[in-house]
Amino acid sequence: MKISIDGWDAGIRFVAGHFLPSIEKCSRLHGHNYALTIILEGEPDRNGIILDFIKLKEAASKLIEKIDHRMLLPDSGKSMTVRRSGDSISVRFGGKRYQFPASDVVMMPLENVSAEELSAYFAEELARSGIFGSNVRSVSVGVSEGRGQEAWTERHLA
Repeated sequence: MKISIDGWDAGIRFVAGHFLPSIEKCSRLHGHNYALTIILEGEPDRNGIILDFIKLKEAASKLIEKIDHRMLLPDSGKSMTVRRSGDSISVRFGGKRYQFPASDVVMMPLENVSAEELSAYFAEELARSGIFGSNVRSVSVGVSEGRGQEAWTERHLA
């Protein structure tokens, strides 16, 4: 059995800036209105539910709250140099140099801040959140950069 939450309709959305140095068009500084779609697969518990939708929405909202209206940068990106100096963060790649206020930046534990890697990040963070009972077999997260354009990751649980 599956349950799902559509982030566009349920308000699990965020706005963020990023760039992908290895893709010419996407190497320009830009941003998206993102939404998360979450699917849980499992068996209903003794109360007849897989998980309370409210708990799932709260857990997802806590994750996106940290990155909403921020510049997202990879903390392990090999295609760029990122340096923090005082209250600013500078980024260099391919002859470009950007400088951002540190308070506007979130360093993500990713190689690239792509929809694909963001979906894996959110799936892992939700799996580690502790909200799932033993009846939940998997969590799948879709990160949408706009309606009809999504990347998905499925994370199987123990």
